[in-house]
Amino acid sequence: MRGFVSGALGACTKFPQGYNLNLGAIFTFFFCDIGSTWCLLALHFAQILLYPLCPDLQKSQSATPQYLSSLDNMMRNNLLLILSVAAGIIAVRLIHALVVQPLRNARKAKALGCGPVPMQASNLPLGIGTVLAFLRNDRGQRAPDYLRETFDAIGRYTFQFKALGYTHFFTAEPRNVQALLATQFNDFVIAPDRRMSFRSVTGSGIFVKDGAAWHSARELMRPMFIRETVSDLALLEAHVQMLLKCIENPGVDENGWTKPTSLGRLFPCLTMDSSTELFMGRSTHSLDARLRGDEEHQDFRWALERSQSILHVRLRLQSLYWLYARREVKKCKGIMHAFVDKAIDAAEDARAQRKDMRKYDYLEALRRQPECLSDRNKLREEVLSLLAAGRNTTAAMMSWVFYCLIRDPQVWAKLRKEVLNEFGPYSADTDSTLESITFKKLKSCSYLQHVMNETLRVHSVVLFNLRTAVHDTTLPTGGGPDCSQPVFIPAGTTVMFSPHVMHLRKDLWGDDADKFRPERWEGAKPGWKYLPFNGGPRICLGQQFALTMAGYVIVRMMQRFDTIEGLDVDPTRDYHHFALSCSPGTPDNDGAAVKCRLRVAEHFN
Repeated sequence: MRGFVSGALGACTKFPQGYNLNLGAIFTFFFCDIGSTWCLLALHFAQILLYPLCPDLQKSQSATPQYLSSLDNMMRNNLLLILSVAAGIIAVRLIHALVVQPLRNARKAKALGCGPVPMQASNLPLGIGTVLAFLRNDRGQRAPDYLRETFDAIGRYTFQFKALGYTHFFTAEPRNVQALLATQFNDFVIAPDRRMSFRSVTGSGIFVKDGAAWHSARELMRPMFIRETVSDLALLEAHVQMLLKCIENPGVDENGWTKPTSLGRLFPCLTMDSSTELFMGRSTHSLDARLRGDEEHQDFRWALERSQSILHVRLRLQSLYWLYARREVKKCKGIMHAFVDKAIDAAEDARAQRKDMRKYDYLEALRRQPECLSDRNKLREEVLSLLAAGRNTTAAMMSWVFYCLIRDPQVWAKLRKEVLNEFGPYSADTDSTLESITFKKLKSCSYLQHVMNETLRVHSVVLFNLRTAVHDTTLPTGGGPDCSQPVFIPAGTTVMFSPHVMHLRKDLWGDDADKFRPERWEGAKPGWKYLPFNGGPRICLGQQFALTMAGYVIVRMMQRFDTIEGLDVDPTRDYHHFALSCSPGTPDNDGAAVKCRLRVAEHFN
């Protein structure tokens, strides 16, 4: 039927010498196929504009003086018709978006027993003011505070907002988050804009996949994070020794105090060095380079950090992501790909010589996948996705732990006492260290686990996440005057959720929810109100890996140093550096977060 009507209308509309404006295509747009109609209109418009510039086209049309004299009038008429059609298309789309679709959604929401949720006010049209307000607070290193203030101002934990013309939902209700991540898992997918933004920088790795492709990539990654692998701490100890050398460089004073240092800069180097060696068999050795003073300004670590900063901005731009930093993305990708290629080649050489004795060879397992056998770029993308996730979140977590310990000397003293009782004093001997600090003992050190849990509660590494509805669905709560009714989510709508806001709700955690108090975790079973590592089928596979690495580093630091003194403490507020993950900021805004000096314990033992 579509072809018959389109063909009939097209046949009835003729212009001189083969100039046909296919009204069938226009009819098709209104009722059937939008994309193809735009293509037909664009091609026809181009033909009209290019005709006077193409002698061959004129000859092929057997141009006559009469035809040429009518060309100007024809072009004017066709141009007006095309503009009229475009205006009609826009009008129909606006009527559908502003009238038809809202009425349909309202009827369906009512039928499902859903209640309304408020819309966040914006001082500029299309929600531009909302985007600008977030970016302004982000520049002021207070993005997490702005999120909480937004929820507080609206007075409920599920609402709507507009951003660049799109309507989104935002929730901090545990039941809604559970629905998004678990009980209604199949109703939601990775947001398309997020997928495209990630693909433009790190490629189509596991974190932008859904369905069977995601499941396959996850199963491939799973053996890397089994207990046997996570509990092998020998590789990490070598990098921790290099970390301690960097902290104590160029030596300590007569009282055992180190020079001022930035843990916020050292921890990302530590996680990068250990992660690249574990996952790829080839370390970046960025701590060693820092110790020698010969850091490259644009090495793999720089490229990964810069690409993630770019990605942070691109995610805010949604479908306009491609407008920002195109050349710089290309440069970063070139550096990262070159490093990964060298690691792949080195791993293959080691494997050929039977030198690689790792329990699970992730690169080799990836390389055997059908899509990676013929396309090395696919291999690169999976590796880069894994490195980006593992490096940032673990480093941010460790930075926040020491950020909190600097500001609470009583917790530092209590934790250090527990560490010395459980693991003994500092020893530089690797064998004795690995005997005294084991995966099992780290897990059983209750106060250490409480400190890490409380840190991740007060300072969420992931401020918010998002999913897009694949079809019309609902969230279980948050609608209506008393927030008890379900919320209708139309197909294609993005729902954001904030672990950070949820973690600091006083109705969930008590009146002291803002306070850093590790003791609250004694006997606690928080359930879905605590989500530092996501939840449901997509829960972070590297959760135990991250907690084990952080716990090990904290223990070694506590053994080595008996006192820590903060050098950038502002008692009036917190500072946050928010890229893809949220890490401590600094009042100087110079990137050197968690500035401190530490006192070596051996001087007083």
